[in-house]
This record gives sequence, structure tokens and C-alpha cells, in this order.
Amino acid sequence: MWKSAGKIALATAVFAVFHSAVASRAAKQAASRLLGERRRNAFYRPFYIAQSLAAFAALGLYARSLPDRTLYHVRGRAALPMRAGQLAALAYAVHAARQVGLRRMLGVNGLTSYLSGGQQVLPEPESQGPAIAEDGEMRVTGAFRFSRHPLNFAPLPIFLLNPKMTVQLAAFLGVSSVYFVLGSMHEEHRLRMAYGESYDRYIRRGVPFYLPRATPGPQHAVRVDPARHGADSTEAA
Repeated sequence: MWKSAGKIALATAVFAVFHSAVASRAAKQAASRLLGERRRNAFYRPFYIAQSLAAFAALGLYARSLPDRTLYHVRGRAALPMRAGQLAALAYAVHAARQVGLRRMLGVNGLTSYLSGGQQVLPEPESQGPAIAEDGEMRVTGAFRFSRHPLNFAPLPIFLLNPKMTVQLAAFLGVSSVYFVLGSMHEEHRLRMAYGESYDRYIRRGVPFYLPRATPGPQHAVRVDPARHGADSTEAA
């Protein structure tokens, strides 16, 4: 049984490395050189979402082919608080995705703009940080007032609060927890590269890196640096 857990842990680690590699700036730059900027902006994000779902489904199928054992199973009314926690985490994730921009995050905007013949096809948001509005301001609202990486945090309680915990799920959860933290560190680097001092000002507002705090930080807009995005660099409270 523990051999099975080791296989799941290794498979999850391979999935995590591949997932991060495809999301990296180097991969996106390579796609731009191969396809051109306009086509990359249109097709890369839908491709990324599709391959992520396919790889996760393959991981699930591999797990089903291995023996497993139940560690605990909470049933009946005792499981209701756990289910409520899962629903709350899911709602938190959806809310955070809306703050980033759900259509852009899924690649819908870029794809529809390309297919309709639009000359300007905007790329997906740089990583999963606060949305950048049309006026050039970084909107720090909603879930991003509790944590700088809410979309990387939300999956953990969804899996951790599952009423039935198996050896395989525990192994997957252990590796995933490390990956979500390391992935958030990588994501933070990409956001700083993209938005510079604007993102540093967001950090200085005291919003926690990963684990959400109980009370939200102040809602504000941070003007994106002009050298990076052609906007005025003043900060609005």
C-alpha cells in the first residue's frame, strides 16, 4: 500500500513539474517565436487549460489502477461541516478567479478576439494576480485582500476537508501542498517581473503571501509602473 502511495506522490510531482514548465515565461516566449504574438495570445491559454485537464485526468486514471486504503471516513451529520468548508473554499476560488478575470484567465477573450478578426489580441493575465484594469491600475479587491495567492490556496481545503481520506489522497495532498507553496513563490516572481514596484507596493500593504488572514486588508488600486505598462506610477488608496 505504501508503495502505491509512493507512486502517486511521484506521479503528482511529475504532473506539478510539467504544469509549471508549461506555465513558465520561457515556454510562453518559445510559443511566441513559433506562432507569432497574436496567435500565441489567442491559443496558448486554451491549450494550457486543456492540457492541464487532460494531465490531471490521466493522473486520476493512474491512481484508480493502483490499490488504495481508507484512512478515515466521516459520515452523516459529522461530515456536514467538512462539506461546508469545501463549498466555502470553492466559492473563494470562484470569487478569486472573477477578480483575475474569468474570461481572460480561461483564454476566452483572446480566442474570440482572434476568431472575430480583431487586430489586437490581448494576452492572458500575467499569472494569477490582481486584475489590471483598462486605466492601468492594479485592482486589489475581494479575495486578494486576504491572500496574495488565493487560487493556489483554495484547492487545499477542498481536498483536505474531504470526509473520506485514503492513502492515495493523502500522498497526493502532501505533494500538492508543497507544490502550491513553491508554485506561489514562482508566481510571485513572475508578477514582480511583470509589474515591478506596483506589485511590491501591494506586498507592502501587508496582505499575507499564502495563508489567508481572518480580516481583509484595505481595498485599493495600485497604478502600474509606466516603464512596464505605459501608465502613470502614482498609487491610489
